[in-house]
Amino acid sequence: MRKIINKLLSYSVYRKTLLAYSVSILIITVLILICTYKVFTNNLKNYSTETSKQLLNQLVSGVENLKTDVDNVMTVIAGDSKALRFYQNKNDNKQDDYYLFLRLTDIKSYYSYIEDIAAINFNNSVCVQALGSNNENGDIDFASSMINKQKYIVPRTIKISKESKNVVSFLQYLPYYNAAIVIDVNADLFQYSINKNGREERNVYIIDSNGNAVTGNTKDIIQNNPLSDYFYSIITLKNKTEGCFVYDDKAKRQMVFFSKSAEFSWWFIDVQDYSYFNKAFQDISYPFIGISAFFILICILISALFNKKIKKPLVQLVNKIRNAADAEELSDMDELRYLDIAIARGKQERYAHQNYIRTQFLRCLLLGQQMPVMIPDHELRQIRGEYSANHFCVLLIKIQNLLPLNEAEQEEEFKIYRYTICNLADEIFEKSFHCKSVDIGNDLVGLLFMLDKKDISEDYMLSFKQLKQFAEEMIRITVSGSLGLIVDSQKDVSISCQKAKQYLEMNQLIGREELIDSNNQVTANYHEKNKKLVESILEYTNSNYKNPDLSLKSVSQVFGLSTTYVGKIFKSIQGESYSNYVMNYRLEKTKVALLETTKTINDIAIEFGFTNSAYYATLFKNAYGMTPTVFRNSAGIRMNL
Repeated sequence: MRKIINKLLSYSVYRKTLLAYSVSILIITVLILICTYKVFTNNLKNYSTETSKQLLNQLVSGVENLKTDVDNVMTVIAGDSKALRFYQNKNDNKQDDYYLFLRLTDIKSYYSYIEDIAAINFNNSVCVQALGSNNENGDIDFASSMINKQKYIVPRTIKISKESKNVVSFLQYLPYYNAAIVIDVNADLFQYSINKNGREERNVYIIDSNGNAVTGNTKDIIQNNPLSDYFYSIITLKNKTEGCFVYDDKAKRQMVFFSKSAEFSWWFIDVQDYSYFNKAFQDISYPFIGISAFFILICILISALFNKKIKKPLVQLVNKIRNAADAEELSDMDELRYLDIAIARGKQERYAHQNYIRTQFLRCLLLGQQMPVMIPDHELRQIRGEYSANHFCVLLIKIQNLLPLNEAEQEEEFKIYRYTICNLADEIFEKSFHCKSVDIGNDLVGLLFMLDKKDISEDYMLSFKQLKQFAEEMIRITVSGSLGLIVDSQKDVSISCQKAKQYLEMNQLIGREELIDSNNQVTANYHEKNKKLVESILEYTNSNYKNPDLSLKSVSQVFGLSTTYVGKIFKSIQGESYSNYVMNYRLEKTKVALLETTKTINDIAIEFGFTNSAYYATLFKNAYGMTPTVFRNSAGIRMNL
């Protein structure tokens, strides 16, 4: 087993593929496990969050039910016919007071959460309490204050048997009798239900709409502690209109749950530290880690088995390449380098083969010969499709060396010339035409034009002139050319090539300055046509030179030709660009105006198409070595002399 492992690992290609597959599978597995763990923990967190929200909502619902009970008690007291006499008394009636005292005591004993019940008659300033006479004036003052502030539910602290108790006071005002009923409920009851759910280790805070603590438990916890401000700032910051929301405080690493009671306008708040969630996560982490480790081992095993299957063909491939490679060139065990070299050679050979096939196809297409090599039909169809068009035309380029060479030197030199001309022709002509050059042999290079219309733009003459100029300047040779007939079919391309070849062999008008067009167009006619075009442009320019918008673009639009074409033709005939001609013509005309008129320099500049006098003066000085003012003054002096 050890020998087998050592043999397998002796191949670097096997080691690297094993490592690559192992790492890839390991990364994918870990990512899947991380995503699964993330989803699981998020679900756990969401479940805990929803549970806390439900508990708070249950507490709020219980508190609102408590208010309903208190309202019912007040209704019972206010509806008692004998108790009504207490509210109607203008003076104190001890008998009515005593009856009401018994009634209130009976009701208080029935509801364990009620700390005290007080009935107040503001007409005679009498207060009857279920606990007996405790602080009558205090209750009357408190009730008056609640009525004035229109607050009917207020947390406060009262003393019962000299013991302070936190209560929530509910007030019902009877305006018809000018009387009131006050019921004090134990404040700690409002958070009692959540403690009954096994959550004693956590605190529920209750604050009113102003951020003040409501229950004694809340007061004890946040005493000398800015928690109340903290909770109130969150409520203000979030500006929450809904009755329940969760605030995730990442800075303090805790979740804060808020639930609002619509009846009381109080906020019930529960806080969960992140440690609560971490404990739950830890409970699931250990089994999850075990499952993850198991899956990772399975993945590594699968990777090893997979590599074992691909090991044999890899080793066979490496051995074949080793046998074909030069032993001195490569190291004995560097089979990865063998593979890289083999792949690079394969790509190079494939490219060379495809280039050779295309070159042979074009050459045979122009010469009307059969392909010298057999290629599959699908490759031949693909190549034919690459060179398909509606019409075709062949331009033959003949190379003429300016230096005398012997036969051996000439063959080698012309091979280089043909290669260079092919590259130049492709680069120059492909800017304006869909075409491809091919080395035909000897002193000829063919250029196949693939046309959409049965017409070829005369721009090819400008391109040929550029090719001729490059050839003379770069490789010191001269070229001549002949354009064959335009044919309609790919199989007739050889006819176009043969016609171009005939004109070259006839040597009519062919030479260092001419280009034959077998479609009955020659360079002389081309130049004559261009000369007439330039004459028309000059006539138009001389008539409109004062127009400030006169430019090569505007002239091209007038004659319906492209700006590039007109610019090239004009410069080839006149020897200068169109813009220079217009500028010089205008300057010559302004010289006459300077001498024969008294117009200002600015008026002359604007009249003759210059944008402003400063620009005109700069151009004038560059052309004649002096400003228009100096020119006018010097001319005046000479005339006086």
